[in-house]
Amino acid sequence: MGSYEREISAAAAILAKTKKAVAFCGSGVSAESGISTFRDPGGIWERIDPMEAGTAGGLIFSLSENPEKMMQIFLELLAAFEKAECNPGHLALADLENMGILETIITQNVDNLQNEAGNRTIIEMHGNLLRMACLSCGVKKKLDRKPLIRDLKQTLMNLKDYTLASLLTLAPRCDVCNSIMRPDIVMFGEAVQDLPRAFGAGRECDAMLVLGTSGVVYPAAELPFEAKSRGADIIVVNPNENPFEEITDVYIPMKTGVALPAIVDKTRKLQ
Repeated sequence: MGSYEREISAAAAILAKTKKAVAFCGSGVSAESGISTFRDPGGIWERIDPMEAGTAGGLIFSLSENPEKMMQIFLELLAAFEKAECNPGHLALADLENMGILETIITQNVDNLQNEAGNRTIIEMHGNLLRMACLSCGVKKKLDRKPLIRDLKQTLMNLKDYTLASLLTLAPRCDVCNSIMRPDIVMFGEAVQDLPRAFGAGRECDAMLVLGTSGVVYPAAELPFEAKSRGADIIVVNPNENPFEEITDVYIPMKTGVALPAIVDKTRKLQ
């Protein structure tokens, strides 16, 4: 815990007196599970243009023009998602919910790990990679992470070619109308999901944990400011930076997987 014991104690004191805390999670939370962030050095957006592969149309174009490169990146991502497990930060947030402190998680992550950790009330602003949405009728279907990824990896490796036509044959089909389904995630240019619900949770909370987020993705980055404007205490946990310095009550420059279990332990002692 080192020199940040005072900050951890201050965060625990805030959480021990609230029953309406919200956690706002960025990619740094899942990075500790082996899922690298897209924007940090070495991330995906250093290797491919986000406006090409990060939009529906751009992704189709990239697959048709450079399928081998895209498939290599996809296989790397699938391997990381397959190996990933809930880290101590995820589990600590589940503990806070079970303690009656954490009311809602608002996450920008699409990896489903917070669900797997056991939290029940999760607002997934950027969707969920394991939830499929029909392009025709809109029906959605949740899939199990590891079997899905294992089967998809095997199918991709067995393909004779990576043409766009071949890849489209891998798309799952809707049980209702038999149309193609796609992962229910938000791509560039698409509206974030459950935005009113997320801002409603931010306005109603007494404390907000801001975890592992760079604060550059809007409108999600407005959430801590909205919470602060309504009187909430703001606790930022980020080993690299504090993009919300002007509104922060407690800043802990540590990884969430280290700081959150320590905060939970001290909070328990104060209850």
